[in-house]
Amino acid sequence: MKTLFKRATNSMIALSVLAILLGIAMIVYPDVSLTALGYAVAAYLIVQGITLIVVDVKAWRMFIPFDGFLPGVLCILLGVLLAKTPEALAVYIGVFVGLWVIVSGFSGVKFANLLRKLGAPWLLPVLAYAAEIILGCLMLFSPVLSSLSLTVALGIILIAHAVVNLVTVISVKQNVRDVEAFFSGLKR
Repeated sequence: MKTLFKRATNSMIALSVLAILLGIAMIVYPDVSLTALGYAVAAYLIVQGITLIVVDVKAWRMFIPFDGFLPGVLCILLGVLLAKTPEALAVYIGVFVGLWVIVSGFSGVKFANLLRKLGAPWLLPVLAYAAEIILGCLMLFSPVLSSLSLTVALGIILIAHAVVNLVTVISVKQNVRDVEAFFSGLKR
């Protein structure tokens, strides 16, 4: 049990250090990170497409209605297109997030209108949601820059998460006897 615990904590420490390095790379090289993500998504789409087609052919042989052929072909085509221009993923991400921010802003304006009808404070939420809508529009005008900014932000979040995880695992490892005592007390 102690060997398993030691291996698990050492693996968690190694993964945390790896996540910190990945986060640093995302901050220092956001464009390269997005390109690498583009290739990874392209590879996934191609594998997913092949899988769908194979499952469709096997299901057809057993007279099972499974319609995976066309989605499989589409996944392969999208994967090949994305592999040719992985930078396009940055545009897709920027547009998607921009649209999401705009829709979220309009939903917030609707909610602020409800607050107004209820006599609750509503002006500050309306202004905040209007700013959100404007920010979403700006993201649509510059989706690649938005994606690069998101990549940097994700790198920062990844580093913060990894550091917290690292501190927690090291703390548990240093206090292993107290942890064992706590969990053995729960079993009774």
